[in-house]
Amino acid sequence: MNTKYNLDFKENSVDAVVLAGRSKLIVSDKSNIIYFSFPLLPSSPSTLYPTEIVNPPQPLDKADIDYKAIIKINKKPMVNYVVEALAKSDYVNNIYIVGEEDQLNKTGFSGGKEKIRFVDDKGSFIDNLIEGGNKAKSDKILFSTSDIPLIKKEHINNFIEKCFEMDKGSIYISYYTKESNNYNLKANYPAKIEGKRLRNGGIFMMNYDFLNEISKKGELYETISPLYGERKKGLWPYLKLVNYIPFSILMKYIINLFLNNLTIKYAEKAISNKLTKRINKRTSNNLTYNLYGIEGVPEFGIDVDSYEDLENIEKIIIKKSKN
Repeated sequence: MNTKYNLDFKENSVDAVVLAGRSKLIVSDKSNIIYFSFPLLPSSPSTLYPTEIVNPPQPLDKADIDYKAIIKINKKPMVNYVVEALAKSDYVNNIYIVGEEDQLNKTGFSGGKEKIRFVDDKGSFIDNLIEGGNKAKSDKILFSTSDIPLIKKEHINNFIEKCFEMDKGSIYISYYTKESNNYNLKANYPAKIEGKRLRNGGIFMMNYDFLNEISKKGELYETISPLYGERKKGLWPYLKLVNYIPFSILMKYIINLFLNNLTIKYAEKAISNKLTKRINKRTSNNLTYNLYGIEGVPEFGIDVDSYEDLENIEKIIIKKSKN
């Protein structure tokens, strides 16, 4: 291990939690198209009533739409790509998959099976995060969604190594820039910091002590609960963690945002300081809770939400498999 890593980390000291709860692929029917018939045209029906042509819905033969994690991409369930990448990582010991075991067993994990443990789905993102994290045996827990099938071992290793270099982190959020994405896929980049458009990734790391604070189901639990659904809105949802920011600091943040002077370091510091003060005020502790933004690769965040995503990502995977 690189000697510049903090001494409180050990090789192979990370457990991973894959959040593979029940969720649906967005499959929208195309709008109905109505053609009106005119008897003067020979190709038209011999009626003045409109003829309605309904476009068929997008094909649903790829998977059980009620359980997105097991959708097959190039003949392999989506969640398998994530689990196999984690299993190959140089730093991951155990992998806890939070979901319905009977559904996930259908996927037939071929790689990393000896590392896998199943954890019951608790119904919500935040409860699944807590349930999976509490099963982990390490101080640092790597969380991942189950719908980022382009991710590879080297991406995970690089993210963990960057986390290891940070000083006493409590939560590490991945992001990538629009400029780094060469896949030419549609994506929303909601935050603009240091002149770059950013998008959150589907992996993050959390310290067990911080997870324990969330597990108490107090104010921190209630604040973090909606973050998953808003994670693609940039850094602003994370500032809800500190909705108690003094007005002067909040205004400074907003001004910097509009002047394009906002930096990752400033956002990290603002959130970390207020997290620390808020938690310590309630617990009477004297601990530090730091949040870090970790720049990574597009593979962190290119996820499968819709049928269009599924088609495009499958094409990429098939093309790579042939090279």
